[in-house]
Amino acid sequence: MIFKILQIDQRIFYKSRAKCIITQLIFMYQISMRNNINFAFALILVGLFVNACSIDRTILPLDNIEIETLAEFKSLESQNQVQIAPENEPGQKLWLCLTLVSAENKEPLPNQKIHLYHTSSVGEYEPSDPTDESTARLNASVFTDEKGRIFVRTILPGDYGRSEDNRHIHTTVENARPEAYDIHFKRYTSRMSHNFISGSYQHFLADLKQTADSTFVTFLTIVIKSPENNKGISHQQELDCEWCGAKEAPENTTWESTIADNRVVGERLILEGIIYEADGETPAENVIVYAYHTNQEGFYEKKGNETGNGLRHGYLRGWAKTNREGKYRFHTIKPGPYPNHSEPAHIHMTLMRAEFDEYWIDATWFKGDNRITAEMINKSKHIGGNSNIIELTRDENDIWVGKRDIILNPPK
Repeated sequence: MIFKILQIDQRIFYKSRAKCIITQLIFMYQISMRNNINFAFALILVGLFVNACSIDRTILPLDNIEIETLAEFKSLESQNQVQIAPENEPGQKLWLCLTLVSAENKEPLPNQKIHLYHTSSVGEYEPSDPTDESTARLNASVFTDEKGRIFVRTILPGDYGRSEDNRHIHTTVENARPEAYDIHFKRYTSRMSHNFISGSYQHFLADLKQTADSTFVTFLTIVIKSPENNKGISHQQELDCEWCGAKEAPENTTWESTIADNRVVGERLILEGIIYEADGETPAENVIVYAYHTNQEGFYEKKGNETGNGLRHGYLRGWAKTNREGKYRFHTIKPGPYPNHSEPAHIHMTLMRAEFDEYWIDATWFKGDNRITAEMINKSKHIGGNSNIIELTRDENDIWVGKRDIILNPPK
């Protein structure tokens, strides 16, 4: 009987501790009458619930500084943002502004793959693999930016199991030891759990604020213990631009290069073209073209032996040095789009030559990708009428081939 009482759902929000206790007394009186339990004994049971009354449910609005910080997170690049719960998912909307730093040196962890998952608003994981909770229906992966930041849109999870005030988001960090770090919420965590979390380096307690439209927001720094793929990254490397890589080209770089050989799973792709001088007519010789992209699943995959910016970009990257005809060519696979993002699948590219520093050009997109909007097409026109959206055709070997000609336009 006692266990049945303890399992009763009491998802009630109290504006004051006094109101909470009074409500609990009334609740216990009703229980004692309905179940023929002595009221004095029912009062003892109140003690089992008073802990919930000690939680202040008040959620304050964002202050001006927090509003500015939120705007910074919302403006992160698309690969550093993720939406776990769809817009029509039932529940309280929640935005997470997370920063990941190393426990060893307190430096930010750039290009770190993060996987997040949690229950629905009613506390159900609904995993696609019953043996693996991380395959919960509400799950997604994302990469940190150069400052270790990610922006996450989702809903507030529901209480898990029979426990009240046990709402949390699971966060796993690829190659960290340990990998698992859980995010709990002050307004939805019991006092006993508060004490447990404060003594754990794998659990973090987040404070909640709210926007003008009542969306919950939290700003949290997560300290990661021993991230393996951060080993060997110097402080200077962490400060370098996150998209650079042309300076790392091997000395024997030629106009034709292989990024992904036949051992890499994916649809074969040849990306080629001619680079012209600023006049749009003269072939540009000795231009280093640096290209990198995701695997077919949309992730910047690593083997573990990467150096330089390969620590950020993964091993699917390569260099070509244009010949006298200005030609370059990459043999690779067709990349996949970032999971749970609206950005089209793409290949990042930068250019460099002795006369100018490395600079970034618009990523190469593929015509026919349904993520490419009319607005994107209108903005894709560049100097000389060239576009970063290329058409793919099949060659005699059934390999996708795409051509992108480029006109040099280095920053002054």
